[in-house]
Amino acid sequence: MNFILEFLKGGWAALLDYLSAHVLTCLVPAFFIAGAIAVFLSQKAILKYFGPRSPKIVSYSIASVSGVILAVCSCTVLPLFGGIYKRGAGIGPATAFLYSGPAINVLAIVYSARLLGWELGLARVVGAAYIQR
Repeated sequence: MNFILEFLKGGWAALLDYLSAHVLTCLVPAFFIAGAIAVFLSQKAILKYFGPRSPKIVSYSIASVSGVILAVCSCTVLPLFGGIYKRGAGIGPATAFLYSGPAINVLAIVYSARLLGWELGLARVVGAAYIQR
């Protein structure tokens, strides 16, 4: 019985360590980036590329590949999605960014290519960008 309690305590401690490290290294910077989007990107620029009157091919293409420069995971992309959506992006391009951002970021591409070969890394890039259109 003592073994089970120690096992559960160890698991709980590991979970808390992971969550605290994840919040500090991922979520806090994501909220700062989302704030920077809200402050430094004009609403006019967001509407030009992601708004309802922009050509669909342009807005979806830019949205699906703009996650390349951001090293975001599936939970840290949410504040960024909220930031561009609140600035006037259409729900379609914002959702394309939401789904493709974690799949197409530089770290994910390099990791996939290193682990699975450059062919599958390239396929990941093409697939993540193409599926969103």
